Amino acid sequence: MARASRGVGYCRNVDCEDAGKGVFLLNHSGHFACPTCRQLGTVERESGSYEGDSGVFREVRVEYNYDPESGGYRDVAIVRDVSVWEASSSYTLRSPLVRTEKRALKVAEALLANLNRCTGRLDRDEIPNSSESVLSLDDDRDVFAQKLARLAHEWESSGLSSGA
Repeated sequence: MARASRGVGYCRNVDCEDAGKGVFLLNHSGHFACPTCRQLGTVERESGSYEGDSGVFREVRVEYNYDPESGGYRDVAIVRDVSVWEASSSYTLRSPLVRTEKRALKVAEALLANLNRCTGRLDRDEIPNSSESVLSLDDDRDVFAQKLARLAHEWESSGLSSGA
């Protein structure tokens, strides 16, 4: 369920007109050179990790609004599933791509739902996909039944299943 490596490159040259502005990077490795002044800058990669050994996630934290000057995140958005009472795990995503509270909360909500779908298949430092399962009532009956069966299998093998 791992996704592509993403990050943001920042120019550190104070004389450059693009100093401190972010440049989106996908599957980038090595050094970042500012496209304007060509000097080396820094890269802040999106990263995630979790705490706990439970098969169920109760909380997702998204650290967002990255400040390239201080090298840290200014804000944290937290989404909790208060209906989960048993022992649970907590996931943290640090993303320089998320700038607003509204977006951070949407990302956290999608992550929480998908973390509980992929229980047991997530490495400690992996970022899960945030793709959704969509069922369309307009599909042919056979296609709908196949999609529904696939979703039922995912749910049965998730940490939220009573048999897990």
